[in-house]
Amino acid sequence: MDYRRKIARIKNYSYMIIIILVTCLFGVNAESAQNPKTKPADFVNVYYFHGNFRCTNCHNIEQYTKGTVEKYFQKELDSGKVIFKAINVEIKGNEHFADDYQLYTKSVVLSLVKNGKEIKYDNLTKVWEYLGNKAAFCQYIKSEVEKYLKELK
Repeated sequence: MDYRRKIARIKNYSYMIIIILVTCLFGVNAESAQNPKTKPADFVNVYYFHGNFRCTNCHNIEQYTKGTVEKYFQKELDSGKVIFKAINVEIKGNEHFADDYQLYTKSVVLSLVKNGKEIKYDNLTKVWEYLGNKAAFCQYIKSEVEKYLKELK
């Protein structure tokens, strides 16, 4: 191999190393910027559990729940004191939620976590009763989340 090819090969390896290093450095910074704080040990999970098939009512339950949490608990969402998760229980690895929370249909479940351990949960079954009245539905979600947040203090 002649001298020019060796130089070209060294340059290519150098560029690859620089790209890898820059990517790693910016990747760490980007992640720490997205998650500046560690998750608190005490928090409230607001779960919406669903399956693969989702009707209009199922989508509404998720939208109303998520909208209520974002409207009334944005500060708590930002701090990690409240976490909203929509979870498909039919996806591999999520099946345990059906047993954990005795789910039999699409459900909103509140889970109180203290010192990193779940200490209680409630399946908010009245979401189906209030589904036809968005204001009552949102008030129900809001008041139940507030009860759980009081238990964190």
